[in-house]
Amino acid sequence: MSAVSMVPLAMPALVPLDIAALAVLVCLAIGAVLLALGSLVPATAPQARPLWPVYGTELVIVGGGLGPFVAGGLVLSLALAGLATRVAYEAVSVAWRRHLSAGGTAGTARLAGEVLLFPGLPLALFVAAGVEPANAGVLVLAFLLVETYDSYALFGGKLFGRHPAFPRLSPRKTVEGLAIGAAMLALTAAISGPLLLGWSLGLSLAAAGVIAVAAVVGDLAGSRLKRASGVKDYPQVLPRQGGLLDIVDAWLIAGPALVALLRLAS
Repeated sequence: MSAVSMVPLAMPALVPLDIAALAVLVCLAIGAVLLALGSLVPATAPQARPLWPVYGTELVIVGGGLGPFVAGGLVLSLALAGLATRVAYEAVSVAWRRHLSAGGTAGTARLAGEVLLFPGLPLALFVAAGVEPANAGVLVLAFLLVETYDSYALFGGKLFGRHPAFPRLSPRKTVEGLAIGAAMLALTAAISGPLLLGWSLGLSLAAAGVIAVAAVVGDLAGSRLKRASGVKDYPQVLPRQGGLLDIVDAWLIAGPALVALLRLAS
C-alpha cells in the first residue's frame, strides 16, 4: 500500500464556507440599507433610528460568530473552548441561583440533569461539529437561517400577532408570528437553496423545517432554565442581548441539526 493511500482524506465541505460567509455579509448589508432608508423617511424615522445601536450589537455578534470559522485552526479551537466555558458558566450560575432561592432544597441531581440536557448536550454536539472543518459552512449557514427565521417571526408577530404561542416560557412569541416566520423561511430556502447551493427543493424545504423547529426548541429550552430560576437574562456579555446563551441558544441546536440533515442527505 502506498504512503499516499494511507493518508486519511479530508471530509468534503457540506456547504462552501465562502458562500455561507458571503450570504451573511450580504444580509447585513441589506439590513443596513433598509435601516438607513427607514431612518431618512419621516414616517418611519422615529422607529428606525433607535435600532442603529441594535444593529451595531448585531455586527459584533456576527463578527464573533463568523470570524473564528473563517480563521479556522487554533483561532476556531480557542473560540469553541471559550464558547463552551462561557455557556457552561452562565447555565450553572442561573441554576445555582435557583438552588439558593429555594433555600438549598432544590434537588442538586435534578438541576444538574437539566443543565446537562440543555445546554450541555447541544453544546457538546455543536463543539463536536465545529472542530470538523467540513462543517464550518453549515454552522455559519445555520446561524444565518436562525437569524432570518427570528426576523421573519418577529416582523410577522408585530404585524399580525394575536395569540401567544407559549405564554409562560416566551410571552412575546405568537402563533401568527411563528407561522409567518416558518412560511417565509421556507420560501427563502426554496429559492436560495437550489440557486446558490444546488440543493433539491425537498432538501431546501427540509432544511427550513429543521431550522424553524430547532430555533423554537432552543429558545424555549433557554427560556425555561431562566424562568425556573426567576431571571430575565443570563449573565450579560452584550448590552440589549443578555448573556452568550441568550444569543446562541437556538444556534446550539440548529447547527448540529442541520449538519445531521445534510450528512443524511449526502
